[in-house]
Amino acid sequence: MKKINCFVCSKNNLSKNEIGLNKKMIDRNIKLFYCIDCLASHFEVKTEDLLAKIQDFKEQGCDLF
Repeated sequence: MKKINCFVCSKNNLSKNEIGLNKKMIDRNIKLFYCIDCLASHFEVKTEDLLAKIQDFKEQGCDLF
């Protein structure tokens, strides 16, 4: 799998959960990805809120995670 970096802070090797969350919340065809912290800043929410959303999406059976 290709290594993906955050386009804002350049964090290396985004996790599958970070990539899935970007695709779920922005667009499945996204080309530039945010790390979890930059995504939280972008949406003006806490990182913990996004981590909880990841768990919710996993429990719902979302195939992006």
